[in-house]
Amino acid sequence: MAPALDSGLAALLTVQAEDNAAETGERRLRALPERAALDACQRDLDALDAELAELSAPRNEIERRMKRLEDEAGGLRATAHEAEATMYSGRVSALRELQALQEEVTSFNRRASLLEDEVLELMVDIEGRREGEAALNARREVLEAAARGATVALAEAEAREHAELGEVAARRAAAAASVPAEALAEYEGQRPAFGFATVVRLVGARCEGCPLAIPAVEADRIRRSEPGMATCGECGRLVLHG
Repeated sequence: MAPALDSGLAALLTVQAEDNAAETGERRLRALPERAALDACQRDLDALDAELAELSAPRNEIERRMKRLEDEAGGLRATAHEAEATMYSGRVSALRELQALQEEVTSFNRRASLLEDEVLELMVDIEGRREGEAALNARREVLEAAARGATVALAEAEAREHAELGEVAARRAAAAASVPAEALAEYEGQRPAFGFATVVRLVGARCEGCPLAIPAVEADRIRRSEPGMATCGECGRLVLHG
């Protein structure tokens, strides 16, 4: 059994335990499953938005082309109508001129019909794209609802973790107030190197930071030193001993 420690140094073990709890809590906070769920929702939304863009961008161009064709067909129909009006106005009596006007009317109407057929094809294309967009938008509403739920769940989980970390910090501060300033400073300086097991105990001939029993000479050196905190010559950790 290890000898009893000075209460101030014993509190250093509590400080270390709370620091360990804080690091564990921070890792848990960064790896919350609720965060992964929200990230997955966002990825799905991004992918869906890309699909929508692939449909909507060409559709906008198709609608502009359709408008141009409709205007052009309308212009041809109007020109044909004017030519017909001239034919039947009585102002033209020469047979050759009447035949020429008839040919123009036929040509204008034929060209207009071809354009109108193309407009109909584009309308079918646009309708299909609109149906596709409607289906994607319906899926987007479902994903947005899931994302909102995931956001709320993440906020709640983060709040729980932050509350626990706050309790850990309060316990750490209370314990640190009892630790001698020099010992606390040495521990805090060494912690980046040794992490969760910066401060250890000497139990018999074994330093808790070493995987095997330390040499008897080293154990005797630590035991014979002034009670308090020493540095293990094998692993370099801070060893508390009575």
